[in-house]
Amino acid sequence: MMDPVTLMLLGTAPAVLKVADTLAQILLLRAHAQLVRNQAATRNQDDKPAGGVQ
Repeated sequence: MMDPVTLMLLGTAPAVLKVADTLAQILLLRAHAQLVRNQAATRNQDDKPAGGVQ
């Protein structure tokens, strides 16, 4: 027979996994947004003439 703490931990595992999954999705979305911003900034810099002359 398992002790009460072990039973409690086993009972909370699905909730912990759901929170971890949500946090991982948020981190992936933030990383993707940062990548898109960096690519857009690089594209904008490539369009400008050398020396900053417009």
